[in-house]
Amino acid sequence: MEIENHTYIKRCFPLLEKQLYEEILEVGVYKEFAASTYVVKQGAYLDFLPVVLSGVIKMYAEEDGVQFLLYYINSGETCILSFNHLFDQKPVQFSAITEEPTIVLCLPVSKVKEWFIKYPSFGRIILKDFQRNFEDLLRTTKDIVCFGIEDRLIKYLEDLSERSGSMEIHLSHQKIASDLGTSREVISRITKKLQKENLLIQHKRHIELIRN
Repeated sequence: MEIENHTYIKRCFPLLEKQLYEEILEVGVYKEFAASTYVVKQGAYLDFLPVVLSGVIKMYAEEDGVQFLLYYINSGETCILSFNHLFDQKPVQFSAITEEPTIVLCLPVSKVKEWFIKYPSFGRIILKDFQRNFEDLLRTTKDIVCFGIEDRLIKYLEDLSERSGSMEIHLSHQKIASDLGTSREVISRITKKLQKENLLIQHKRHIELIRN
């Protein structure tokens, strides 16, 4: 498994300086998470920067008992919200939960601060992730402000389909409702409407999108 993890790092970050790569191998801690497992919960203190080597992590926040999706972290990406918390030791304002079996490389706070200044390649990775995740958050905000729940559901399902490479969405109505900050009843009502419009097929345990 150690050799495999090293291969993950090389594949995710092919342009690291040799010395930085060696330091990461020396101090990084690999953690394996089963699907639907918390990597961090909202309100906790974070002392590491997570890098997803394989798998997918869903980032979400919760306010007054209502959850809402922020974005997903895929293989080779860091969580820029947790990077922000490295310089401001306050409880995190988000939760991170695995969507599938996931391997995470945990990098110590002290080393991450050092590398950000010392190694140009590491700084570029962080800034690139910051830009990508900022755009994801901006897109989520625009969707909430500008679109109704039906349009948001369609886009949500299409994004999941694109990411998985499948027209079948294996999620419960309750899970979809949690991601979109609404109720299961609302999702059930809209999926029935979309099925009548021949945009999807509601099977017993999954939703199948219809390609137009």
